[in-house]
Amino acid sequence: MSLSASRPQRLLVSGGRGRLAALVASHLAAPAYAVELFSRESSPGFRPLAELAGPETLAGAGTLLHLAWSSLPATAEQAPAGAENIDLALLAQILAALAALPPAQRPHFVFFSSGGAVYGNAPGRPSRETDPCSPIGRYARAKLAAEEMIRAAIARDALPATILRISNPYGYPVPSGRAQGIIPHAIRCAVEGATLPLWGDGHARKDFLHYTDFLSALEQVVTRRLTGVYNLAAGESHSVQEILALVTRHTGRQVATQLTAAPAWDVEDSRLDPRLLADATGWRAQVSLDQGIQRAVASYSSR
Repeated sequence: MSLSASRPQRLLVSGGRGRLAALVASHLAAPAYAVELFSRESSPGFRPLAELAGPETLAGAGTLLHLAWSSLPATAEQAPAGAENIDLALLAQILAALAALPPAQRPHFVFFSSGGAVYGNAPGRPSRETDPCSPIGRYARAKLAAEEMIRAAIARDALPATILRISNPYGYPVPSGRAQGIIPHAIRCAVEGATLPLWGDGHARKDFLHYTDFLSALEQVVTRRLTGVYNLAAGESHSVQEILALVTRHTGRQVATQLTAAPAWDVEDSRLDPRLLADATGWRAQVSLDQGIQRAVASYSSR
Protein backbone atom coordinates (compact mmCIF):
# COMPACT_ATOMS: atom_id res chain seq x y z
CA MET A 1 0.00 0.00 0.00
CA SER A 2 1.35 3.45 -0.88
CA LEU A 3 1.91 6.18 1.68
CA SER A 4 -0.80 8.33 0.08
CA ALA A 5 -3.32 5.49 0.25
CA SER A 6 -2.69 4.96 3.96
CA ARG A 7 -2.87 8.63 4.86
CA PRO A 8 -5.77 9.38 7.26
CA GLN A 9 -8.70 11.34 5.90
CA ARG A 10 -9.12 14.87 7.26
CA LEU A 11 -12.27 15.13 9.41
CA LEU A 12 -13.35 18.64 10.42
CA VAL A 13 -15.56 19.00 13.51
CA SER A 14 -17.17 22.30 14.51
CA GLY A 15 -18.40 22.89 18.05
CA GLY A 16 -15.24 21.16 19.16
CA ARG A 17 -15.47 22.01 22.86
CA GLY A 18 -18.80 20.26 23.26
CA ARG A 19 -18.85 16.89 24.98
CA LEU A 20 -20.51 15.22 22.00
CA ALA A 21 -17.82 16.56 19.66
CA ALA A 22 -15.14 15.20 21.98
CA LEU A 23 -16.75 11.76 21.83
CA VAL A 24 -16.92 11.97 18.03
CA ALA A 25 -13.27 13.01 17.83
CA SER A 26 -12.23 10.12 20.06
CA HIS A 27 -14.30 7.57 18.15
CA LEU A 28 -13.38 8.72 14.64
CA ALA A 29 -9.67 9.03 15.26
CA ALA A 30 -6.43 7.78 13.71
CA PRO A 31 -5.54 5.74 11.78
CA ALA A 32 -8.66 6.24 9.64
CA TYR A 33 -9.19 9.95 10.31
CA ALA A 34 -7.14 13.00 11.20
CA VAL A 35 -9.60 15.01 13.30
CA GLU A 36 -9.43 18.80 13.42
CA LEU A 37 -11.58 20.51 16.07
CA PHE A 38 -12.95 24.03 15.61
CA SER A 39 -14.28 26.29 18.36
CA ARG A 40 -15.30 29.91 18.77
CA GLU A 41 -12.29 30.39 21.04
CA SER A 42 -9.03 29.06 19.64
CA SER A 43 -6.47 27.39 21.89
CA PRO A 44 -4.07 24.47 21.61
CA GLY A 45 -6.01 21.65 19.98
CA PHE A 46 -8.81 23.94 18.75
CA ARG A 47 -8.74 26.00 15.58
CA PRO A 48 -10.86 29.18 15.44
CA LEU A 49 -14.35 28.62 14.05
CA ALA A 50 -13.89 31.65 11.80
CA GLU A 51 -11.36 29.64 9.75
CA LEU A 52 -13.87 26.91 8.95
CA ALA A 53 -15.29 28.72 5.92
CA GLY A 54 -11.85 29.29 4.44
CA PRO A 55 -11.17 27.48 1.15
CA GLU A 56 -7.71 26.47 2.36
CA THR A 57 -9.36 24.72 5.33
CA LEU A 58 -12.14 22.97 3.42
CA ALA A 59 -10.30 21.94 0.26
CA GLY A 60 -9.32 18.31 0.36
CA ALA A 61 -11.02 17.49 3.66
CA GLY A 62 -13.00 14.28 3.62
CA THR A 63 -15.85 15.25 5.93
CA LEU A 64 -17.15 18.28 7.81
CA LEU A 65 -19.30 17.49 10.84
CA HIS A 66 -21.13 20.69 11.76
CA LEU A 67 -22.10 20.47 15.43
CA ALA A 68 -21.55 24.12 16.36
CA TRP A 69 -24.68 25.86 17.62
CA SER A 70 -24.85 28.82 19.98
CA SER A 71 -27.91 27.85 22.04
CA LEU A 72 -29.98 25.11 23.63
CA PRO A 73 -33.77 24.88 23.41
CA ALA A 74 -34.08 26.69 26.75
CA THR A 75 -31.48 29.40 26.16
CA ALA A 76 -32.73 30.13 22.62
CA GLU A 77 -35.92 31.57 24.10
CA GLN A 78 -33.84 34.15 25.96
CA ALA A 79 -31.82 35.27 22.92
CA PRO A 80 -34.13 35.09 19.90
CA ALA A 81 -31.72 36.82 17.52
CA GLY A 82 -28.78 34.56 18.35
CA ALA A 83 -29.42 31.85 15.79
CA GLU A 84 -29.95 34.26 12.89
CA ASN A 85 -26.97 36.46 13.75
CA ILE A 86 -24.56 33.67 14.68
CA ASP A 87 -25.57 30.17 13.62
CA LEU A 88 -27.39 30.78 10.35
CA ALA A 89 -24.86 33.42 9.32
CA LEU A 90 -21.99 30.96 9.87
CA LEU A 91 -23.85 28.23 8.02
CA ALA A 92 -24.40 30.52 5.04
CA GLN A 93 -20.66 31.24 4.92
CA ILE A 94 -19.77 27.54 5.07
CA LEU A 95 -22.25 26.57 2.36
CA ALA A 96 -21.00 29.35 0.07
CA ALA A 97 -17.40 28.27 0.64
CA LEU A 98 -18.25 24.64 -0.13
CA ALA A 99 -20.07 25.63 -3.33
CA ALA A 100 -17.05 27.67 -4.47
CA LEU A 101 -14.76 24.64 -4.34
CA PRO A 102 -14.31 22.33 -7.33
CA PRO A 103 -16.62 19.33 -6.85
CA ALA A 104 -13.72 16.92 -6.37
CA GLN A 105 -12.42 18.97 -3.42
CA ARG A 106 -15.69 19.33 -1.51
CA PRO A 107 -15.93 17.51 1.81
CA HIS A 108 -19.03 15.57 2.75
CA PHE A 109 -21.05 18.03 4.87
CA VAL A 110 -23.02 16.57 7.81
CA PHE A 111 -25.37 18.83 9.76
CA PHE A 112 -26.54 17.91 13.26
CA SER A 113 -30.19 18.87 13.50
CA SER A 114 -32.69 18.00 16.23
CA GLY A 115 -35.34 15.40 15.50
CA GLY A 116 -37.40 15.96 18.59
CA ALA A 117 -37.43 19.71 18.02
CA VAL A 118 -38.04 20.16 14.29
CA TYR A 119 -40.98 17.76 14.07
CA GLY A 120 -42.82 19.06 17.10
CA ASN A 121 -45.26 16.63 18.70
CA ALA A 122 -45.60 13.25 16.97
CA PRO A 123 -48.65 12.76 14.71
CA GLY A 124 -49.98 9.75 16.64
CA ARG A 125 -47.05 7.59 15.46
CA PRO A 126 -43.27 7.96 15.12
CA SER A 127 -42.31 10.90 12.90
CA ARG A 128 -40.82 10.07 9.51
CA GLU A 129 -38.50 12.14 7.36
CA THR A 130 -41.31 12.77 4.87
CA ASP A 131 -43.64 14.20 7.51
CA PRO A 132 -44.19 17.97 7.64
CA CYS A 133 -42.27 19.68 10.42
CA SER A 134 -44.11 21.70 13.05
CA PRO A 135 -41.42 23.26 15.26
CA ILE A 136 -42.65 24.86 18.46
CA GLY A 137 -39.80 26.91 19.94
CA ARG A 138 -37.17 29.30 18.59
CA TYR A 139 -34.42 26.68 18.76
CA ALA A 140 -36.50 24.27 16.65
CA ARG A 141 -37.45 26.92 14.12
CA ALA A 142 -33.79 27.93 13.72
CA LYS A 143 -32.72 24.32 13.19
CA LEU A 144 -35.41 23.91 10.54
CA ALA A 145 -34.30 27.15 8.88
CA ALA A 146 -30.77 25.72 8.77
CA GLU A 147 -32.09 22.53 7.17
CA GLU A 148 -33.88 24.56 4.51
CA MET A 149 -30.68 26.45 3.73
CA ILE A 150 -28.80 23.17 3.32
CA ARG A 151 -31.48 21.62 1.12
CA ALA A 152 -31.43 24.71 -1.10
CA ALA A 153 -27.64 24.44 -1.39
CA ILE A 154 -27.91 20.75 -2.27
CA ALA A 155 -30.38 21.53 -5.05
CA ARG A 156 -28.55 24.60 -6.32
CA ASP A 157 -24.90 23.53 -5.99
CA ALA A 158 -25.07 19.72 -5.86
CA LEU A 159 -23.33 19.66 -2.49
CA PRO A 160 -22.76 16.22 -0.92
CA ALA A 161 -24.63 16.78 2.34
CA THR A 162 -26.48 14.95 5.07
CA ILE A 163 -28.98 16.21 7.63
CA LEU A 164 -29.20 14.06 10.75
CA ARG A 165 -32.31 14.60 12.87
CA ILE A 166 -30.91 13.31 16.13
CA SER A 167 -33.00 12.39 19.17
CA ASN A 168 -31.59 12.77 22.71
CA PRO A 169 -28.11 11.27 23.09
CA TYR A 170 -27.13 10.35 26.64
CA GLY A 171 -24.66 8.29 28.64
CA TYR A 172 -21.88 10.88 28.98
CA PRO A 173 -21.28 13.58 31.64
CA VAL A 174 -23.22 16.84 31.41
CA PRO A 175 -22.42 19.94 33.52
CA SER A 176 -24.89 20.39 36.38
CA GLY A 177 -25.82 23.87 35.17
CA ARG A 178 -26.64 22.82 31.61
CA ALA A 179 -30.37 23.15 30.88
CA GLN A 180 -30.51 19.90 28.95
CA GLY A 181 -30.17 16.18 29.66
CA ILE A 182 -32.79 14.70 31.99
CA ILE A 183 -30.93 11.38 32.41
CA PRO A 184 -27.55 12.64 33.68
CA HIS A 185 -29.26 15.26 35.86
CA ALA A 186 -31.57 12.64 37.38
CA ILE A 187 -28.62 10.35 38.13
CA ARG A 188 -26.63 13.19 39.71
CA CYS A 189 -29.57 14.22 41.89
CA ALA A 190 -30.20 10.64 43.01
CA VAL A 191 -26.58 9.98 43.93
CA GLU A 192 -25.99 13.36 45.57
CA GLY A 193 -29.39 13.65 47.25
CA ALA A 194 -30.21 16.83 45.35
CA THR A 195 -33.61 17.92 44.06
CA LEU A 196 -34.31 17.61 40.35
CA PRO A 197 -36.36 20.46 38.81
CA LEU A 198 -38.93 18.74 36.62
CA TRP A 199 -40.89 20.32 33.80
CA GLY A 200 -44.50 19.16 33.75
CA ASP A 201 -45.85 16.07 35.50
CA GLY A 202 -43.44 13.49 34.06
CA HIS A 203 -45.68 12.23 31.26
CA ALA A 204 -43.67 13.86 28.44
CA ARG A 205 -42.14 11.24 26.14
CA LYS A 206 -38.83 11.43 24.26
CA ASP A 207 -36.55 9.17 22.26
CA PHE A 208 -33.24 8.57 24.09
CA LEU A 209 -30.21 7.32 22.17
CA HIS A 210 -27.15 5.93 23.96
CA TYR A 211 -24.03 7.71 22.80
CA THR A 212 -22.35 4.48 21.65
CA ASP A 213 -25.27 3.85 19.29
CA PHE A 214 -25.05 7.46 18.11
CA LEU A 215 -21.34 7.04 17.36
CA SER A 216 -21.77 3.75 15.49
CA ALA A 217 -24.50 5.31 13.32
CA LEU A 218 -22.40 8.38 12.61
CA GLU A 219 -19.49 6.19 11.60
CA GLN A 220 -21.74 4.49 9.04
CA VAL A 221 -22.86 7.86 7.67
CA VAL A 222 -19.29 9.15 7.37
CA THR A 223 -17.81 5.95 5.94
CA ARG A 224 -20.54 5.58 3.32
CA ARG A 225 -20.73 9.34 2.59
CA LEU A 226 -24.46 8.91 2.96
CA THR A 227 -26.50 11.88 1.73
CA GLY A 228 -30.06 12.97 2.45
CA VAL A 229 -32.21 13.53 5.54
CA TYR A 230 -32.31 10.85 8.22
CA ASN A 231 -33.69 10.35 11.70
CA LEU A 232 -30.96 9.14 14.04
CA ALA A 233 -32.83 7.67 16.98
CA ALA A 234 -33.37 4.58 19.09
CA GLY A 235 -36.89 4.18 17.71
CA GLU A 236 -38.46 3.90 21.18
CA SER A 237 -39.82 6.72 23.31
CA HIS A 238 -40.00 6.74 27.11
CA SER A 239 -41.65 9.05 29.60
CA VAL A 240 -39.80 11.06 32.21
CA GLN A 241 -41.52 8.92 34.83
CA GLU A 242 -39.98 5.80 33.27
CA ILE A 243 -36.55 7.42 33.40
CA LEU A 244 -36.91 8.31 37.08
CA ALA A 245 -38.01 4.76 37.87
CA LEU A 246 -34.95 3.31 36.10
CA VAL A 247 -32.62 5.76 37.81
CA THR A 248 -34.11 4.79 41.17
CA ARG A 249 -33.67 1.09 40.37
CA HIS A 250 -30.03 1.39 39.36
CA THR A 251 -28.92 3.87 42.03
CA GLY A 252 -31.06 2.43 44.82
CA ARG A 253 -32.13 5.97 45.66
CA GLN A 254 -35.32 7.88 45.01
CA VAL A 255 -35.04 11.00 42.89
CA ALA A 256 -36.49 14.02 44.71
CA THR A 257 -38.29 16.28 42.25
CA GLN A 258 -39.64 19.81 42.21
CA LEU A 259 -42.41 20.22 39.66
CA THR A 260 -42.63 23.33 37.52
CA ALA A 261 -44.86 24.16 34.57
CA ALA A 262 -43.62 22.77 31.27
CA PRO A 263 -42.43 25.58 28.98
CA ALA A 264 -44.56 26.24 25.93
CA TRP A 265 -41.72 25.33 23.56
CA ASP A 266 -41.07 21.86 25.03
CA VAL A 267 -42.19 18.91 22.90
CA GLU A 268 -44.33 16.58 25.00
CA ASP A 269 -44.62 13.62 22.61
CA SER A 270 -41.46 13.05 20.59
CA ARG A 271 -41.26 9.79 18.65
CA LEU A 272 -38.91 9.17 15.73
CA ASP A 273 -38.85 6.45 13.09
CA PRO A 274 -35.21 5.46 12.31
CA ARG A 275 -36.01 2.89 9.61
CA LEU A 276 -34.75 4.99 6.70
CA LEU A 277 -31.25 5.14 8.18
CA ALA A 278 -31.43 1.47 9.16
CA ASP A 279 -32.39 0.46 5.63
CA ALA A 280 -29.59 2.55 4.13
CA THR A 281 -26.82 1.31 6.42
CA GLY A 282 -27.93 -1.78 8.33
CA TRP A 283 -27.46 0.15 11.58
CA ARG A 284 -29.71 -0.54 14.54
CA ALA A 285 -29.59 0.83 18.07
CA GLN A 286 -28.20 -1.84 20.38
CA VAL A 287 -28.42 -0.33 23.88
CA SER A 288 -31.82 -0.33 25.61
CA LEU A 289 -32.75 2.52 27.92
CA ASP A 290 -32.46 0.19 30.90
CA GLN A 291 -28.96 -0.88 29.88
CA GLY A 292 -27.92 2.67 29.06
CA ILE A 293 -29.01 4.09 32.41
CA GLN A 294 -27.34 1.19 34.21
CA ARG A 295 -24.08 1.99 32.39
CA ALA A 296 -24.44 5.71 33.09
CA VAL A 297 -24.97 5.08 36.80
CA ALA A 298 -21.91 2.81 36.94
CA SER A 299 -19.85 5.43 35.12
CA TYR A 300 -21.03 8.20 37.48
CA SER A 301 -20.27 6.11 40.56
CA SER A 302 -16.73 5.30 39.34
CA ARG A 303 -15.70 8.94 39.00
